[in-house]
Amino acid sequence: MLITSDDVLKTIGKKFKQSRLSQKYTQEYVAENIDISIDLLRNIENGRNVGSITTILNLCNFLKVSPNYIFSDLLTFKEPTLDTTLMDYIKNISKEDKELLKQIIIHIDKNY
Repeated sequence: MLITSDDVLKTIGKKFKQSRLSQKYTQEYVAENIDISIDLLRNIENGRNVGSITTILNLCNFLKVSPNYIFSDLLTFKEPTLDTTLMDYIKNISKEDKELLKQIIIHIDKNY
């Protein structure tokens, strides 16, 4: 399946907006901190403009999200990461083992 410009605009906009909202940042705050206009950020989030590569990278850095996350819904090939590898292992274990793994993770988080 070929990706269209509309696919890119909508996906990038949705991901940046979700990232901004999850951190409870206003459009004004983000735009000011990465030195772009509020109108440009609004247009990116609404899927009307993609901005420059510099703007995309500045947004990623400021919102602490990777470009892989921003583009992930558009990619058919995804490099395995530690997170995806762990998720693959977790999918294949029993409910009881998942509960045990959860307890191990909680223990590690509290003690290390």
